[in-house]
Amino acid sequence: MRCDRILILAAGRASRMKRSAADASKDSNLSLQAFEHDALNRPKPMIRIGPQGEPLLQFILEQALCAGFTEATVVLHPDDAITQPFVTDWNETPTGLKMKVGWARQDEPLGTAHAVQCALEQDPVAAGHAFVLCNGDNVPTRQSLAKLRSEPNGQAVLAYDREHLGLPREKTKDFAILEARGNHLQSIVEKPPSDSVDRMQKNAGTVHVSMNLFRLNAGVLLPFLSELRPHPTRGELELPTAVQHMVDSGLSIEWIDAKDEVLDLTRIADVTGVQRGLKILAPFELEVCASTPADVRTARDAGAHRVELCAHWPCGGLTPPETDIRSSVVAGVPVHVLIRPRAGHFCFNEAEKAWMTDQIAASFEAGAVRAVVGGLDRQSRLDIEQLEAWAMRFGGHRLVVHRALDASADWRSDVDALQRIGIHRLLSSGGAETAVQGKENIKHALHLGFDVTVGSGVRPDQLADWQRAGAHSFHASCRREVNRSTAYFDGRDFPVNAEEVAAWFR
Repeated sequence: MRCDRILILAAGRASRMKRSAADASKDSNLSLQAFEHDALNRPKPMIRIGPQGEPLLQFILEQALCAGFTEATVVLHPDDAITQPFVTDWNETPTGLKMKVGWARQDEPLGTAHAVQCALEQDPVAAGHAFVLCNGDNVPTRQSLAKLRSEPNGQAVLAYDREHLGLPREKTKDFAILEARGNHLQSIVEKPPSDSVDRMQKNAGTVHVSMNLFRLNAGVLLPFLSELRPHPTRGELELPTAVQHMVDSGLSIEWIDAKDEVLDLTRIADVTGVQRGLKILAPFELEVCASTPADVRTARDAGAHRVELCAHWPCGGLTPPETDIRSSVVAGVPVHVLIRPRAGHFCFNEAEKAWMTDQIAASFEAGAVRAVVGGLDRQSRLDIEQLEAWAMRFGGHRLVVHRALDASADWRSDVDALQRIGIHRLLSSGGAETAVQGKENIKHALHLGFDVTVGSGVRPDQLADWQRAGAHSFHASCRREVNRSTAYFDGRDFPVNAEEVAAWFR
């Protein structure tokens, strides 16, 4: 089941935040007074907590992007005139998402289940596809989001071990508590009494809490939302209740243990902890070129943020088998799939282009996040006509143009053409043999707003210099040669080398 979309609940009234901000305004000793205006006048996800004044929502979307999501739906309060213009403008800047973002309005504050229903009705998820739900005042790690997005068994919940959340125990008493039966969710209890929590701690050795991070099938969920009745005390339509009804009806919700931090912004006093916790966000992204599912796992375990999957690496890479894509996706890191029918030049005939179109579709169906594509015309320029056709069919946000661009007779003009057709992601050396030699072209593309994954001869010791130039995404092969030759067979292999991957993080 494909999962491309994250749904972010950002329509809350933030009553606890506003009350705490009002209290802070009366205390002249509180350093939090700097955030008082935002807390009282902006939606909670738009409180500017980042070092450069970035709002909380920006960090949520960035984590989602790094986890492999290509689409987002943000649910807004009807009076919110701030969030949509900010995200829309930021999306097109050099540091923006280049993500497909949709919007929904929750006209009445009727609870989380109602907010999800509004989102699914106003910005529908494709039939048979899953989505991941996230609160607009929580920032999960990219690792947790990627694990949930790539869950192979359908619907799932992240069950957070309370001891690893990085939040005060008293605070977690306001969260929903989860109980498992084997590897599946058994019960979810919203705001349970203290004695119930103590019992769970005694029986299970820990307490698992819900941060409202679910992977759900929209088509399966909607009937349960439609039939939901308001909570008898709180008067709201609560998503945990709908999920419990799903479990009670015999539907399976996979249990995913999570021992990660989550940044939570409920009250103004939480600002300091959230700011300290921004360390969970990686300052750069490393993409490793992988040829097998085993390569993908090696790269993941050594710290890689995503992989480009290809077969036959020694000849420059070809499209991998669909089975390898499916086996790689479940590793839990975003998978970009190279689409290339053969070795040699990039001038493809019509039959090859048709095959590539089919392979892009098959790669997405197998769970790939993006397809890495390219081709040249007879004038050694990018085949813009074909790239535009793929962008129209699959969405420009799902495509990365590979180093066929670096073989172009006019690199900068072709970059301009890509911008016109809505493809904003490149894997490039800047039209030169090595990225260092093509640095000025790469800087030019970054300035235009492209998301450039810098590749060819890039080393960890160059990282700081590239970051100063504005680059944040890097491609590395990280290979080692293994020779198992016989008298009649060249058995050379080039698996991913964990040590070379890990060197990027020292």
